[in-house]
Amino acid sequence: MSEINNSVLLSTFLNGKKKVKIIFHKAVLVWDNEKPPLEFHKRPKHLLLFVNPFGGKQNAMQIYEKYGKDLFAIAGVEVTVNVSQRKDQIRDFLITHNLDTFDSVACVGGDGTVSELFNGLVVRECRANGINPNDIHQVLPKPKIPIGIIPGGSTDTIAYCLHGTTDPTTAVLQIIFGDTLGLDLVSVYDEHNLLRLYASVLSYGYLGDVAYHSDQYRWMGPHRYDYSGFKKLVLNKGYQGEIAIYTDKKETEQEDCKSNCQICDRAKLNHERATCKPNLIFRWETFRGKFFMVSGANISCACSRSPKGIAPYCHLGDGKVNLVLVKHTSVFNNLRLLLRLSSQDASVDDLPFVETFSAREFCFRADNGSPSKWNCDGEVQHQTNIRAKVRCQLLTIFSRGSEKVRDNKGRCCNI
Repeated sequence: MSEINNSVLLSTFLNGKKKVKIIFHKAVLVWDNEKPPLEFHKRPKHLLLFVNPFGGKQNAMQIYEKYGKDLFAIAGVEVTVNVSQRKDQIRDFLITHNLDTFDSVACVGGDGTVSELFNGLVVRECRANGINPNDIHQVLPKPKIPIGIIPGGSTDTIAYCLHGTTDPTTAVLQIIFGDTLGLDLVSVYDEHNLLRLYASVLSYGYLGDVAYHSDQYRWMGPHRYDYSGFKKLVLNKGYQGEIAIYTDKKETEQEDCKSNCQICDRAKLNHERATCKPNLIFRWETFRGKFFMVSGANISCACSRSPKGIAPYCHLGDGKVNLVLVKHTSVFNNLRLLLRLSSQDASVDDLPFVETFSAREFCFRADNGSPSKWNCDGEVQHQTNIRAKVRCQLLTIFSRGSEKVRDNKGRCCNI
């Protein structure tokens, strides 16, 4: 039989501007334009996959059936599917159930589903090691099991920043190939307890209001964010607050995070030494004012609607957040901000009412007046006064990283 008859073209997709073919050749998956691998040592064998049928367009199960099921079968990955029926069910399952038969976990859903996944894994690891997660000074244990993220939500910011696309086939192949990278998580506390960990952004003011008020319009699907966003833009409400940041240098490095990122690699090497010895060059700095929005970005927060994100130079695993402070000014300036966020080329860095700082920790305390809510990975957090701390590369993700090539056309609030 000829060589060509032993090969089957499974899929063709774009990786940035490069066309890539996935070929099934002699019982081996081959990623075109690379040396064909003899075997995948890192490939998961037993995958626990959570499907959230209520997120985004409510088509997560169809995404798995169409893009994931056959590829996992061809690759020899045994998949156990668990369909969630309520909020926090995934988190509770991971905390309480035995996972010894699985070597990896994944989910099909949006950012909220991903958040449930890693929150459950971290709390599970804390209990297994006798660590109190409510103590901010404790070093949180790294979950031993890697996770995969198949986008199936409204914006899928986490998947977009990790893979450079929200294409489900790409996400499935990232799991199958088994390459991993480290992702920072940020733990958020009130005065006494750990509230939750987040991977994308913790935002107060405008985005917090949008998340809170859009929840009553879930019947509109993803368009509820456009509707609520426009209302809050016109309302132009500002919030008084005090912010303290713990940093060695306030300025952010103007360098993209991409595949084989040297900044993230250095952070990984320095992390153990940094946790053992306090770094004396770090100090607290305080800012007060009236803000339209305060955002602690753990990743760039890029998505199809915001190709560069609110923090374009934020890294996946450098152990820092980019704290973006948007001062309360005018509706016109708010519109300028959103137009910049939806642009392929422009960023918000040079706007005179926007400041960005690099920090390992930050605290926020609301001053007088009616407070806003926090938007934490797309979920509403009602506690106003918080403290957040970055946990360097706490999570292991199936991904090769993004090449930072943006070719999606995006809009923000239909403006």
